[in-house]
Amino acid sequence: MRITKHKKTIHWLSRLVLKHTYSLSLCVFSVTVQATSIESNDHAVILMYHHVSTDTPPVTSVTPERFEQHIEYLLDHNFNVWPLSKVLTYMVSNRPLPPRTVVITFDDAYKSVYTEAFPILKSNKLPFTVFVTTGYISDDNFNFMSWDQLRDIKLSGGELGNHSDSHAHLIRRNNNETRHQWHTRVRNEIITAQTKLEEQTGNHLKAVAYPYGEYSTELKVILRELGYFGLGQHSGVMHRQSDLLAIPRYPIACGFDGLDDFSLKVSSLALPVTVVSPGNGVLNKDTKIPELNLHLHKGDYSKRDFACYASGQGKIKLQWINKERGLVSVKANKTIEPGRTKYNCTAPSLSQKNVFYWFSYLWMKPQADGSWYVE
Repeated sequence: MRITKHKKTIHWLSRLVLKHTYSLSLCVFSVTVQATSIESNDHAVILMYHHVSTDTPPVTSVTPERFEQHIEYLLDHNFNVWPLSKVLTYMVSNRPLPPRTVVITFDDAYKSVYTEAFPILKSNKLPFTVFVTTGYISDDNFNFMSWDQLRDIKLSGGELGNHSDSHAHLIRRNNNETRHQWHTRVRNEIITAQTKLEEQTGNHLKAVAYPYGEYSTELKVILRELGYFGLGQHSGVMHRQSDLLAIPRYPIACGFDGLDDFSLKVSSLALPVTVVSPGNGVLNKDTKIPELNLHLHKGDYSKRDFACYASGQGKIKLQWINKERGLVSVKANKTIEPGRTKYNCTAPSLSQKNVFYWFSYLWMKPQADGSWYVE
């Protein structure tokens, strides 16, 4: 049977979504949409890299050659590569963004970012942000940048952000730790990292990239109290109604870093959706199949082709509570495993060829004995 090009594209997208869903390093945001539509000048795609190297774990790496191809693609297709700080300023002040706005970020401050990615970005005069795990930075740690190298990046126009001091799982309490003790420890993680950044580099970007992309309602409260933006590691598009304490980013790594995949991500749009329930993706150990209830607002997407996928399970169940109003329940097909599980939802644009709307939700589940999984 002959398959139309449109159906082929949807089939190819479903494979891409599955690849994102299998990558357990990704995270998700819970977004509250106040409007019934999202305008084209409300969007910014934020890309997130770790290593740029051929000899580091593929799940967190792209090769230097592939990274250069990504940059060439952005330049050849007239994308507007902006600093993160500028995009955040425009979002907060409700100023329109140019179409095809993209932000480039790196997590952890690995040495390969300085040796491989930085020269490419510098030669093309492109802005970018490095989120620094400050406790890893020393002249003796050859896997990470030195303070001199971070200062070089900042002097060359790059931005530095907060990735905590120790890269701990911030949502988790230690054994026998009270809520108050956890709260104090997490605040100290963020404040210590920011203090080191400012003492060493004069950095003033108040944004935290959550380690492992994990966050909770309580963790977001801490960031709000301290006056920070928060960024995840989850696929999706930042837009005017995004939760600024859980900003989405597209993780880019080997296996889903080809130019077809890359072009789809940088051209994607935010699905206009409100999370009805739950308010928090952190589960208890007895949860088997978590239920996500969504309110899909009207927009330039095909509701008929709306579909969701779960980590390791492929396409999952949709139950329309009221399809006309856009109320839908999403559930995995079987019990989810301890660790991080994502529900990824997509729908093709009605007016733009090969453009898709994207939304994700992250679940974090402890082991059967109540302890958290170990990386």
